[in-house]
Amino acid sequence: MKKFMKFGCLGFLGIIALFVVIAVVSIGGETEDTASNDTTETENSGNDNSGETNASEENSGEASEPEDDSTITGDEFEQISNGMTYEEVVEVIGSEGTVQSETGEEDSQFHTVIYSWDGADGWGANAMLTFQGGELQSKSQAGVGDGSSSDVTITIDEFNQVENGMTTEEVFEIVGGEGEVTSQTGEEGSQYYTVTYTYYGESGMGANAILMFQGGELNSKSQFGLE
Repeated sequence: MKKFMKFGCLGFLGIIALFVVIAVVSIGGETEDTASNDTTETENSGNDNSGETNASEENSGEASEPEDDSTITGDEFEQISNGMTYEEVVEVIGSEGTVQSETGEEDSQFHTVIYSWDGADGWGANAMLTFQGGELQSKSQAGVGDGSSSDVTITIDEFNQVENGMTTEEVFEIVGGEGEVTSQTGEEGSQYYTVTYTYYGESGMGANAILMFQGGELNSKSQFGLE
């Protein structure tokens, strides 16, 4: 009987101990699962925020890149014509010019201002526009068009055929068309209207011809490197 009582007490204590171990293991497992879930949610949240941050940084980077519209292109130069106001010219180009010279009293008909713009292609390309009395009187460019406004070329034989006194139509017929306008002065159609065309040689390497017309007739011609 004593042995049975001793065994019964020990057995009862063992059962209680077993329940305690099971409870501890169960609680520990739930704690680990909860911690693991919390960690996963934290990582996912961090990834989501990182994605939003990266997107925000990308958008911020795109918004911070300013567009460079301070130069003049060949197409813009072609759109400009004598008689335009400075404001109209600025609207075409998209930026203010740099004053190179200024003479006469402001707001008078003799007030003359020469502005320059750098060419979009760089390498010394530029355009010079002269305003008098608030209106464009003449324009000239070097390297702005870069030959893109005209694909008409000239040979030394064609250059020799054209003569001073010929009309623009006669010269265009010999050469094959209109060249690139590099300067323009005066009112079109008047006897003082002066326009200079540049033609590029077929051989390349800087070969070109410059033909200047005044009042609709060839006034002078020059060439370099034509073959």
